Amino acid sequence: MTGLSDLNDGLESSAAENPAVAVPEAEACPPPLEWQDVLREFHAQAEVWYLDRPQYRLTGRVLGTGRPLYLLGGFGGAHELYALLVWLLRDQYRCVLWDYPGVAPGAKALRGVTLADLAADLAAVAATCGDASIDLYAPSFGTLVALQAALDFPRLVRRAILQGGFARRRLSGAERILTRACRFFPGTLQNFPGSRGVRRHNHRRWFPPFDETRWQFLEESTGRVPVATLAWQATLVRNADYRPRLAAVTQRVLLVETEGEGVASQFCQTELAAALPESRREPMLSTGQYPCLTHPHRVAKLVRSFLEEP
Repeated sequence: MTGLSDLNDGLESSAAENPAVAVPEAEACPPPLEWQDVLREFHAQAEVWYLDRPQYRLTGRVLGTGRPLYLLGGFGGAHELYALLVWLLRDQYRCVLWDYPGVAPGAKALRGVTLADLAADLAAVAATCGDASIDLYAPSFGTLVALQAALDFPRLVRRAILQGGFARRRLSGAERILTRACRFFPGTLQNFPGSRGVRRHNHRRWFPPFDETRWQFLEESTGRVPVATLAWQATLVRNADYRPRLAAVTQRVLLVETEGEGVASQFCQTELAAALPESRREPMLSTGQYPCLTHPHRVAKLVRSFLEEP
């Protein structure tokens, strides 16, 4: 659920040059999930829902019982990328997830939709579900939506987990040119020249070597996203600056740092940690930027630990 680097390898270098370092576990590692079986059961058991908004229709799923946990998308990629994590959390949390406008297969990018609109979507979904208090999990682009929601709906958002978060992300000149040009690209990411090689360079090393198909799952999901949608999201990133407002985010926030993010991302997370009144940082080594796919058990353990703190 990253994405800017999938448009251009001249964006911030998001892949670490050093190989992954093994992280010792205090307990035996659980057996790897058979993701195809999990995804099939996720589709069979999760309740599909629709919510009409002023400019578009939201489509999502809900699975599980317990306290509501809302999972926001990152850069591109459909909500199905959370299937493994949701499957592990379903007995403790009612997980609610959906696609941003323009992300679902066959969708068109919608210009003019703002981060405030996306935060209002979250609040509308919560109201429809009857949730007066929710927790959030959000990576990359989704962290901006989470910050907007925490500011606009402080009574709704209880706690937030931000993976690879930022309050302000500067784009280089080349990135800005690419973003403007890609607003009119007619195809999906899988048709964008060079994007497959960039994704493999940036992310493949973190995926389980014993299962090539899990990498293919990511490739297929992200590859279906319209390039114009990623350009729209990049435009929102370019124009966003939440730094002056971070002191007003009084919710408890966990900042998750994964390997392979790059120096710029680390600087952004340092800014967040210094400015957010109630936050702490948590490194997650050897997972890459898609830990919900590469190491879902570790993410589930982290989510439970943070959300269940007194």
